[in-house]
Amino acid sequence: MKIVWSNKAKYTFFSCRNYLIEYRSPEIAEKFANKVLHIINLISINPHLGKFRNDLECNEIVITKYISLYYIINNNFIHLIRFYDNRQQPLDILNL
Repeated sequence: MKIVWSNKAKYTFFSCRNYLIEYRSPEIAEKFANKVLHIINLISINPHLGKFRNDLECNEIVITKYISLYYIINNNFIHLIRFYDNRQQPLDILNL
């Protein structure tokens, strides 16, 4: 399936990556980026790999211990909504 990145997904991905570069190391940021690409490849093959969240009306898949990816499955493509640091205030439908 085709993957479509929302602007928010791009922004939150780069925010997470830049945080890792600044406060951890470039190597950890590179591992994160590679893991994201690997998971996106997996969900393009099997879109139902993530857990469906009824409260958010989308799928969620854990990228790392602290970061999750939220996405919607459509007929012809998978829409990546955003990356989210799980240590923050819990997401609700309004700030997804």
